Amino acid sequence: MSDQTGTSRRPVGRPRARAGAASELGARAEIVAVASRLFAAKGVAETTMAEIADGAGLQQSSLYYYFRSRDAILEEILGAVNRVPLDFVERLKLDGGPAAVRLYRLIRFDVTALSQFPFDINEVHRLAGRQPEGFVVYWEERQRLNDEVEAMVAEGVAAGEFVAVDARLAATSLLANDEAVQHWNRGQRSLAPGYTAAEIGSFLADLALRGLLARPARLEAVRRAALAHGD
Repeated sequence: MSDQTGTSRRPVGRPRARAGAASELGARAEIVAVASRLFAAKGVAETTMAEIADGAGLQQSSLYYYFRSRDAILEEILGAVNRVPLDFVERLKLDGGPAAVRLYRLIRFDVTALSQFPFDINEVHRLAGRQPEGFVVYWEERQRLNDEVEAMVAEGVAAGEFVAVDARLAATSLLANDEAVQHWNRGQRSLAPGYTAAEIGSFLADLALRGLLARPARLEAVRRAALAHGD
């Protein structure tokens, strides 16, 4: 993010608009929680700092003391979007095992995590397109995630687990599928109501691995090995 979207450390004794509005989460965490709900309900671009301040029980001037802009709050929320799956990739490396099993686990995990994110990640992508200078870190981390998935696919191809595919294009397509699935399965607009995020993640992992496996009949064994980890 640019300097315009930087954050400040929590001050002591800043005034609130309403008595008793403090929570055990702390002021910064409360602001982020309120902003997440508003972003989900109204969209990022339509949410104002005044609305966030009111929801957090803060005077607007106090809100600016914690976060310099709406995009600074968004940056704090976005910290989890790529870093959570990147942390999971590191866990997969420690666990080891065949590339197919690790990829199955990652797809299932990513769909579940994105589906539980407070608002549609595709809205962030649209905002980033209009304000690219403010999302440098976000896109760097997104590229790192793409590189990790590409390496996983390439490893599977080299080991004979996967059919010969363009690993980079496969990685981009797999992550794009995760993002599209969470977009179409949110709340009242869901096109597949009645399914949990984990069930949708497992379905998408099945679909992806069935197409990648050199021996599709191994899918059941891959699925069992992946689900045995209890992610």
